[in-house]
Amino acid sequence: MRYLVIYDITDNGLRARVAEVLKDYGLARIQKSAFVGSLSRSMLSSLVSELRSMIVDDNLKIFPLCDPDFRAMISVGKEYREEDKDVVVFY
Repeated sequence: MRYLVIYDITDNGLRARVAEVLKDYGLARIQKSAFVGSLSRSMLSSLVSELRSMIVDDNLKIFPLCDPDFRAMISVGKEYREEDKDVVVFY
């Protein structure tokens, strides 16, 4: 199943650690605070456990995305591409 992960994390260090965890699980950054990717049920369970141990006072949401809804996505403007970044940006 494909999932969309979005977060609002105020601490720069924690935000960077969460982003690295999401990347480690194979999710791709699509915006500064948003990742998307496919996870098995066991991977999702493991990811949620890891994130719950990290995030206490901030907020992270995981939304399941069915294939028809994902394909119907509308994107406006320039796509976010992490490899295009020249410098590290804290957001």
